[in-house]
Amino acid sequence: MLRTLPIEAAMDLLPPGARIVAAPGCGTPETLLTALADRADLLGSPTLYSGLQLGTYPFLAAAAEGHLRHVTWHPYGPARKALAPGQVEYVPARASAVPGLLDTWRTDAAFVRVSPPDRHGYCSLGPSASYVRHAVRRASVVLAEVDPLVPRTTGDSMLHVSQLDALVDATTPPCTFPSAVRDEQSDRVAAHILPLLPDRPVLQLGIGSVPESVTAALGDSGLRGVRIVGMANDAMVDLFDRGVLSVTDLDPAPAVLAAELMGTRLLMERAHDNPAIVLRESTVSHSPRSLGSLDRLVSINGAVEVDLLGQVNSEMVGPRQISGVGGSMDFVESGFASVGGLTVVAVAAAGPDGRHSRIVRRLGADVVTLPRHTVDVVVTEYGVADLRGLSEPERAEALVEIAHPDHRAALREPGHTHKEIA
Repeated sequence: MLRTLPIEAAMDLLPPGARIVAAPGCGTPETLLTALADRADLLGSPTLYSGLQLGTYPFLAAAAEGHLRHVTWHPYGPARKALAPGQVEYVPARASAVPGLLDTWRTDAAFVRVSPPDRHGYCSLGPSASYVRHAVRRASVVLAEVDPLVPRTTGDSMLHVSQLDALVDATTPPCTFPSAVRDEQSDRVAAHILPLLPDRPVLQLGIGSVPESVTAALGDSGLRGVRIVGMANDAMVDLFDRGVLSVTDLDPAPAVLAAELMGTRLLMERAHDNPAIVLRESTVSHSPRSLGSLDRLVSINGAVEVDLLGQVNSEMVGPRQISGVGGSMDFVESGFASVGGLTVVAVAAAGPDGRHSRIVRRLGADVVTLPRHTVDVVVTEYGVADLRGLSEPERAEALVEIAHPDHRAALREPGHTHKEIA
């Protein structure tokens, strides 16, 4: 059986200038990342590649001092601020492409957080599958921090100790992802989305207050046989308890097929040894070929802003990069390919103060996350704009109608034709 090493001895196994991949989300290996930050100046200018990390980002100080290069395809938390001064480099990448990018970057080390090995020598990656096993397969050095609170999950989440080079004891608590706060706006948006859902839908819900409101509304919707793909959160535990999510003899497919579990102990305990919740690598969990074969797949994602052509920016506020492409394009293509599927962009019509419209004549950034031909429906608290089959002037008017009332006149100002919007 693989021995547990002191953290310093484990870090000594890294090659000089290592190209390291860290597990994301609630699987963030914060103990190892802290050790990397402490020793980066001794490791020959290593590079850290990461997705949506949680926790305290201890390695940012080393990046600021020039001891460590940090590359991310999903900036979050403290990394957002570090992008501006150039301490963090951003790579636009869709989730399904990340495993292939690890090959392009020739990554050679992996940091993961795992459950203790069972009597057969298998550890679980718990809440995080996505690109993690691919990172492990191609790494010459795999370091794993062991945490007894990591759930043993079903699917692409098992590693044998023979795949690991060292175990270390986790000295930091598991990273958690608290639910977004629902508000009156998000509940009103959710109320408009619910009638769009078919019977027995397969739902992909992004991160934020609107997906939280949609999940909550499902409990009283009367829908049954609902399935979730992409990601699971705490609110979905209640859907299991209320029979909205279920596995039956007639449909033995998992109730949840996710790349990541993004929640707290509530979700982790429900996922432990639960065959109804299955973790898959992102080449499956975000694959339009795989997901598009599922009937009635409805993709629901948020946005920073939507212009009158139907183009969507989900990444930037002005010049600031606040998020990544994530799985949005993967899920939009999946919804398009799905029989009875639908792609929905859901957004509050204006910011909390009502002053800044989220429906705009033209995007404030030069970045288009979702092209105009990919979105079926845009929903705000003021209604639904079904863009399918609409000409450019028609879709502009449909989007103006669901904008905040205080902004509709400005969006219709003479001289701003649909050709000038682009």
